Amino acid sequence: MDRQRLFNLSPLKLLGLGVAAGAVIVLLLTGTYYASGSPKFCASCHSMELVYSRWQGTNHKQFACTECHLPDTNIVGRVAYKTRAGLNDLVHETFRAYTPAILISSNSEEILKRNCVRCHYSTIENTPMARGGANCLKCHRYLGHGRGPEK
Repeated sequence: MDRQRLFNLSPLKLLGLGVAAGAVIVLLLTGTYYASGSPKFCASCHSMELVYSRWQGTNHKQFACTECHLPDTNIVGRVAYKTRAGLNDLVHETFRAYTPAILISSNSEEILKRNCVRCHYSTIENTPMARGGANCLKCHRYLGHGRGPEK
């Protein structure tokens, strides 16, 4: 359709085209958001193969990666964090710049600890851990992905 014919459409038809285009864009973005949070997607990168295979043998295998590794906030905060982390991962994966033992950043560790407490609060509510500053990874470091290869 050429531009002249498009602009000669009635305002109602233009509105309908805009709504349809908007719906397609929202569906594509939503689908991409959820698909990119699946464990299969995360495991598609070479650097995550071992992490993924170890995760499959744990008690947390029923949870998607994003349930532990994304902040428990509003959709804007989750998308912003996921975009920033995803771009970082893309750069490292593209240039094969990952270290042999992938370590979690301090920011990601805080998110992970908050998510542990959020899911397991009923277990720790009567312990000093519930008062804040809980570091679940101190004792449960290998719970989510198991032990890696020995150094």
